[in-house]
Amino acid sequence: MNSQGGFFTRAAVFATAISFVCLFAAPSAAQTEATLGVVFTNVRVAPVWVAEKEGFFKKNGIDIKIVTIPGGTQGAQALLSGGIDVSFTDPTSTISAIAAGAPLVEVMAITTIMPYYLIGAQDVKSVKDLKGKRVGSSGLGLSASRLALLVAFGTLGLDPARDNITLVAAGAEPERIAGVGAGAIGGTVVGPEFKTKIEELHLNILADLRTIKIPWEQDALETSRKFLETKRDVLERVMKSLLMGNAYVLNPANKAAVIELLRTKLGLKTPQEGESAYSDLTKFYVLKKPYPYKDGLKSIITEVGKVVPKAASLKPEDVIDTSLIEKLDKSGFIDGLYK
Repeated sequence: MNSQGGFFTRAAVFATAISFVCLFAAPSAAQTEATLGVVFTNVRVAPVWVAEKEGFFKKNGIDIKIVTIPGGTQGAQALLSGGIDVSFTDPTSTISAIAAGAPLVEVMAITTIMPYYLIGAQDVKSVKDLKGKRVGSSGLGLSASRLALLVAFGTLGLDPARDNITLVAAGAEPERIAGVGAGAIGGTVVGPEFKTKIEELHLNILADLRTIKIPWEQDALETSRKFLETKRDVLERVMKSLLMGNAYVLNPANKAAVIELLRTKLGLKTPQEGESAYSDLTKFYVLKKPYPYKDGLKSIITEVGKVVPKAASLKPEDVIDTSLIEKLDKSGFIDGLYK
C-alpha cells in the first residue's frame, strides 16, 4: 500500500472511530439535569417510576434526580428555594402557598379524584352512623385527608357541626386504621391499598370516594413561575417523559411489568395485592390527557379559603398554566403515544 493510500485508510478508521464515540457520547452530553420531588409514596407514583426505569427521561434529554420530600408544604418550600425543579405533590399545599404570595404554578394534573375509602369501626355500618363520632384525619388545618373528609361529608349529606362529628388528628394511614380498629375513632379516610388490613380488622368500608362524583384534584405536577419561564423546554421534556409513563402504564401489554414494579416499590406481598393495585391505577388514577381539573381546584380553593382567608379570592386560573399540556396535546404528541 502506498503512503497516500495508507493515509486515507488511517483517516477513514479514525473518522469511523470518532463517529462511533460521538454516536454514544452525544446523548449523555446532551442530557440536562432536573430534580423532581415526590411528596408521597403510593400507587399513584407509578408513572414516575416507569419513566425512570424505562429510560423515558433520558430519551427526552433529561438526567433526572428523584428525591422524596416529606409533605406538600416542604415541597412548596423546596420549589421556592430552587432545591427541586418540579414537584409531584398535592394542590392543597400549593394553593395555600400561592395565597401567601408564593410564585408557584400547577402545569399538569396527576390524579383528579379522591383516592380514598371512607371507613368505619365495627359498629359503624353506614355513613349516617358517623354522627356523634370522632373521625380522624392525618392532621388538622390544611391536611389533605381532613379537607377530603369535609368535602366528602358535604356530598354524603353530613355536616360536622349539625351532626356532632368531631374531627381529630390521628396520624398517618396505618395509625388511623389502628385507631378505628381500637375504637379510638369512629372512622377515617384511607387509601384502597390498605384494603387487606381493613378486612383483617373487620372494619367497614362506608363509601368508595373514587366512585362518587366529587370535584377534587388529589395530585398535580407543580413548579415555580421562574422555572416555567426560564427553563420551559426542560419542563416540557419532563412532562413528555411523564406522559410516556402514563401511556406505558395504560398499555395492557405492560401489565406484568407494571405489577412487578408496584410490588417492588410498595412492598406488596401477594399477587392479589399487585393485581388490585394495578386495577386501581389504570381504572382510577392515570389520565391520558391530564389537564388541570378546574372544578376540582375550585373545591380545594373553597376549603383552603376557610383556613387561609386570602385563598378565598383565588380562581383556578391563578394557580394553573395549561400552555404546555395544551401544546403537547394539540401537537399530536399525546395521541401518538396511544397508537
